[in-house]
Amino acid sequence: MLDRPPRSFSFLVAVWLALPLAAQVTVKKGAVVYVGSASNTTAPATVEETKLRDATPEWKKIQADGIDPDSAQGKQLLTKMNTRISKAVKDVAETEKRDMVTRKDDLSDKKGRDVVDLTDKVVAKLGE
Repeated sequence: MLDRPPRSFSFLVAVWLALPLAAQVTVKKGAVVYVGSASNTTAPATVEETKLRDATPEWKKIQADGIDPDSAQGKQLLTKMNTRISKAVKDVAETEKRDMVTRKDDLSDKKGRDVVDLTDKVVAKLGE
């Protein structure tokens, strides 16, 4: 006959199994997540998408030349812009040891983690 594990052991197993759930944050439907995953983040961060967009040469060209974003040229510029922003966000997230980055209004964290805004650092990276 097998002995039952002590209650303290069962409690520790329950706590251990709940740890991944404690790391979760909530992202809105349709959220833009540049880096990482909401299901396992321990160091989330946000960025203001419009400030990043406005800092790129591609967006500046679209604005200055009146290029329609839905035109072939506009779509090419937007693709380059998005690639540039994604790379800059990833680089800054790695430097700042952030395992998830999303748009500012796409993240909800009720667990009290330190959610850092990386916008200014990413804008600086885009300007390099």
